[in-house]
Amino acid sequence: MRKAITLLTALTATAASVASFATLAESPDWRYVEGGYSKMDFDDNESFEPDGFVLSSKYLLNSNIYLNGEYSNFEEGSFDFDMLTLGAGYRMPLNATTDAYFGANFERIDGDFDDETGYSVNAGVRSMVTEQVELLGEVGYYDVEDGDATFKVGANYYVTPQWAVGANYKLMDDLDVMQVTARYSF
Repeated sequence: MRKAITLLTALTATAASVASFATLAESPDWRYVEGGYSKMDFDDNESFEPDGFVLSSKYLLNSNIYLNGEYSNFEEGSFDFDMLTLGAGYRMPLNATTDAYFGANFERIDGDFDDETGYSVNAGVRSMVTEQVELLGEVGYYDVEDGDATFKVGANYYVTPQWAVGANYKLMDDLDVMQVTARYSF
């Protein structure tokens, strides 16, 4: 957990210091669809590392309220499971290039062994540190079966104003999720 807090602190400090130099960059885009590869790593089971795909989207309804959704499918051998997140949140611009946000989500896991529902809440910062680079830092709480604190860091590189490639890393109690994605902003 200390490494996640250190990563989040470093990312936030970097975003804050570089944001002042990003005079030409705009606020992060809140209307996008992205998809890509995702992998889970369990701390207590190195022989079980399911991977699969992820599809997600955010849609800004007005200047502050957004909807979000994410669907992931993971497989390992003959075992597979799906994860679904549906929610909404509030975006608050901090300056011309940086937004803070707060959200609440419905969570669902459907697997070969069991189906569970729950909720999550999160708060984070997204910043366009240059015209092409967006950084993200997030903390949250995920409660499906057992509640866990979550920490997430990520980055996107905009190849064009509409297309970006990105990566993020999410840390939970004994579980890490890594994603590599392509994003289309509209």
